[in-house]
Amino acid sequence: MKVITRFAPSPTGFLHIGGARTALFNYLFAKRFNGKFLLRIEDTDKKRSTNEAIEAIHQGLKWLNLIADDKTVYQSKNIDNHKLIAENLLKNGRAYKCYLSEEEQSEIRKNCLKNGLPFRSPWREKKGIIEQLPYVVRIKMPNDGITEINDIVQGNVKVSNKQLDDFVLLRSNGLPTYMLAVVVDDHNMGITHIIRGDDHLNNAFRQFWIYKALDWSIPEFAHIPLIHGEDGAKLSKRHGALGVQEYKEMGFFSKSVNSYLMNLGWRDSEKELIDLDQASKIFEINQIGKSPSRFNISKLKNINSYFLKSENKVSLIQLILKRSNNSSSDFEGKLSKVIHSLIERAETVNDLIYATNWFNGKEYEKIFQNKEIFKDEEIALLISFKESLTNKIIDSKIEMEAHFNNWLSLKNINFKHIGKPLRHCLTGKGSSIDLISILDVLGVEEIINRITYNLNNNKP
Repeated sequence: MKVITRFAPSPTGFLHIGGARTALFNYLFAKRFNGKFLLRIEDTDKKRSTNEAIEAIHQGLKWLNLIADDKTVYQSKNIDNHKLIAENLLKNGRAYKCYLSEEEQSEIRKNCLKNGLPFRSPWREKKGIIEQLPYVVRIKMPNDGITEINDIVQGNVKVSNKQLDDFVLLRSNGLPTYMLAVVVDDHNMGITHIIRGDDHLNNAFRQFWIYKALDWSIPEFAHIPLIHGEDGAKLSKRHGALGVQEYKEMGFFSKSVNSYLMNLGWRDSEKELIDLDQASKIFEINQIGKSPSRFNISKLKNINSYFLKSENKVSLIQLILKRSNNSSSDFEGKLSKVIHSLIERAETVNDLIYATNWFNGKEYEKIFQNKEIFKDEEIALLISFKESLTNKIIDSKIEMEAHFNNWLSLKNINFKHIGKPLRHCLTGKGSSIDLISILDVLGVEEIINRITYNLNNNKP
């Protein structure tokens, strides 16, 4: 049997982090067994589905490198087939037309709940057709026994059939419900394993009987626990549950997001970080835990920091240039000098971009927004250091360090006397990299200009 999995999101919003993990696990499982990973957009709810959301899903999956192995299936294009299957169920007696009004349905449902019985319409046993009266098509569920599913993640799960209603397959407007559409589409796509959130587990008991009624092979189910926030509550934006594209804009690598999502339920976070290719060779879905995972943005940043440090420096520089909208050779040259120092304290690409602002700005007014009022002795030292550079030609970091240390010696002072004011004077915010690197990046002319600018504006 060739393994075929699918990711089937509804295009009503962005591709959130929980959906991304579901797609990832489907992708890894398919690749683990040299199978196919497919994408289906469940867009039958035209009021809530948007083209923007569809594009966000495609772009999010593309960024995560979770590429489907065939063309995207759009559920809305299969509605005629869904209706045909409902008609077949009517013909073979496994479904029936229900002409109950909303008031009648509400009353029967109330009595069923009161007596602990599943919803059954009196039309289940009636024959005939009432012309011009709206109806829904309901499946005939068994009255006795249990429905049992051997779930790959949850284990053996069962429910009494007395808890299962005769649910609707076709609405009164003739459109299929989710329950019917998802089964028909999964069958037509040849899906062998349905991997999805455990909030769909109750649906599985109902969908099981559609497969049985149609005499179709039932796929294997794997219902994975949802992701919660650190406080154990349902994951929301306040926990960091953003759209996948937002993580990209925040400066995360897609491989960092994938690696972290693997830790949520499957891999121990203490294990060595791996990429998609490595994971696809060892992924075991039956190793996924039954308990909800907790999303921690700090752990995601730690993983991103690891990948940041191992990233090819040339590629990283090009990414910073692109994201900074600055392709000047001067900026690139300065960046090349300090990239190794910058990444030591950075967690995201955005951290790197922010850390370059002090030598990326084109106007001093934009660079030095936090005005520092220097003491008289600090001003004297800044003037002295500036004068020591006048007419000097310094071509390397080694020469700059030698000049600076020689000046300290001549002034008979320690680094602590000049370090803080000079750092602020040159960077406007106190860059985290060492002062010699700052001096080397800026060069003699720019050091003089910045000291001059700051002292001229050094007023309370």
